[in-house]
Amino acid sequence: MLKSLPFSILFFCPFLVWCGESDDIFSLSLEELVTIEIATKNKQSIYSSPSSVYVITRQTIKQMGISNLQTLLNFVPGFQSTRDIEQGTANRISARGRSTALSESVLVQIDGNKVNDLYTGGISIINRLLDLGNVDHIEIIRGPGSALYGSNAFLGVVNIITTSMRNEVSISISHPAKISANLTYSHPFLDNQTTDVYLSLFKDKGHNYPLTDIYGITDNVRDPIKGMDVYLKQTLDAWLFTGRYMNRQLNDFIPLGSIGNDINQEQTQQWSVAAEYHGTLFKNLTYDAQLSHSQNKWETIALLIPKGVEINPGFSLTSNFIGGPFLSSQNTKFATNFRYQITNSHLLSTGISYEQAKINDVYTATTHDLFTLEPYEQSVRLTGEQSFNDKKSRNIASLYIQDQLSINELWELTAGLRYDNYNDFGSATSPRLAAVWKAKEKSSVKLMYGTAFRAPNFLELYDRNNYVDFGNINLNAEEVETVEVAWLKTADNWHFEITAFRNKFKQLILLGAPVEHPDNPFFSPSFTNIDGQQSKGFETELQVKLTQQLSMKILWNWFSDSSDIDVARNTGAVIFDYHYDNWHINFNSFYRGQNKAVKNQQSYIVTSANASLQVSSQLKLSMSLENMFNQQYRTQSIMYDQGIANRGRTASISFEYQF
Repeated sequence: MLKSLPFSILFFCPFLVWCGESDDIFSLSLEELVTIEIATKNKQSIYSSPSSVYVITRQTIKQMGISNLQTLLNFVPGFQSTRDIEQGTANRISARGRSTALSESVLVQIDGNKVNDLYTGGISIINRLLDLGNVDHIEIIRGPGSALYGSNAFLGVVNIITTSMRNEVSISISHPAKISANLTYSHPFLDNQTTDVYLSLFKDKGHNYPLTDIYGITDNVRDPIKGMDVYLKQTLDAWLFTGRYMNRQLNDFIPLGSIGNDINQEQTQQWSVAAEYHGTLFKNLTYDAQLSHSQNKWETIALLIPKGVEINPGFSLTSNFIGGPFLSSQNTKFATNFRYQITNSHLLSTGISYEQAKINDVYTATTHDLFTLEPYEQSVRLTGEQSFNDKKSRNIASLYIQDQLSINELWELTAGLRYDNYNDFGSATSPRLAAVWKAKEKSSVKLMYGTAFRAPNFLELYDRNNYVDFGNINLNAEEVETVEVAWLKTADNWHFEITAFRNKFKQLILLGAPVEHPDNPFFSPSFTNIDGQQSKGFETELQVKLTQQLSMKILWNWFSDSSDIDVARNTGAVIFDYHYDNWHINFNSFYRGQNKAVKNQQSYIVTSANASLQVSSQLKLSMSLENMFNQQYRTQSIMYDQGIANRGRTASISFEYQF
């Protein structure tokens, strides 16, 4: 429904004054607008929802030629996605000016099931390059979402809704050296009984980079990656069953800061199953119940200290010091929600959930003694007290209630409250309040207040024997209090939104001073809570239908922070979308202002293009140029002041056949 992109692309405009019909907000019916559920867990329009929301359809994603969530988030108001290597080669997702390498301030779900991992609480480590091949649409909350979704819905919530009743196969070939194939298959049996299957495979030999690592060693490195995604969905009347499996394997590059060609390896895996039932108790009371289980695995083997490098004056290793973490965890959750339609203008919702998460296995694999640096005869697994973390568990019990009331034709009020109790650190209470004024159809003003929290993750609580950090079992949850004002307006040929927000943070978790402790032999800095930080900013979106066939979308964001903000303060995006006969052409760009956290990196613009031809009713041919002007840019990491190199130009051709 909604799109995104920056001002660099304006010079394309004179060449696109041809003209068709694109997937934009103007072409959507009232029924299609009333499908947003993420803001209240109940269907309503973007104008009524008591949150700052954003929706992206499958058609928009296809038109832009984007294949993964991390890239797509660069075209969402208030979000940024950048490459990092702090915990391996991954993308850090920032929302509303707050950026961390683990992306633990944003909750990501697929069909309502959480994909954030237990160890970090984020989506950077396990869920790298989340596949979008079977997406129907994506709903996004910008701002606090803990009143409904609990921890990690700190500054945003992303819910990916998968497609159904679709049969297609596609294959894509890219230069340099990538091939991918997707299969989507659906089979209806009877009314309300459908099986959906999705399979995706890809292998990417990577780009070539001349890099200098943290030891001053310079060499040419690549960033190959391969992966598999499987998604199964079965509807049986009131039941919905889903199953998901994904894995990613990354080699070489500099996952922990050191060039280790033919040594560095990163592997992640996640699988989950879920069952969901929807029912009616009596006329005005409906409910749903869900049981889900997921497991994660993360393993990294990397060159930690190269042989021959002088560690101390006159001392170097005679063999490569190789090591890395292994961790597997699991999560089981039961939740039920009730909706009572008191009157046509009054809806009361409530829900409870219980969640149990634990680390199943954890160890540090190493070729040398961590303290003396003496080599072992073979790689050794350090477990128990010698490992970097411990086999801990976490139990969470939650309760929420939400009241939605239409006072009259102009005003709608929403009030909500959620309580979460954790067995390992305590509890959190998250209220929300919103008033929506709808003076006209397809226009509204929103006044919103909410709080959110982020529970300390297992890394922050229990890390030990680590060169980088040391856990603190006395941490409190991060908290944010947010006030927002938003205005939305849709006319015949344009749509405009502007949102202003102010965040007050409490107990933010940051690395502090080193501490002396038997489990901290490297005197690493420990985590601590700090108060007093604030941020503010605004997010704007303008979509214009220039002709019947040509539309444009412009996004612009600005952030300000009371601390030394480590993201670009000014960001933007622009999308031009053109349709004529059987052709569809899309130009998109995102802009990043200067980020002081990256040394000597100025502002930059990354532009991509995608053209598709509907050869027949079943066959489509697409051609893409990602980073078409081969923009050379670096993104932030605490491992490198100069930042991490990102990929250059990639050319692709793909074929899609519907059957």
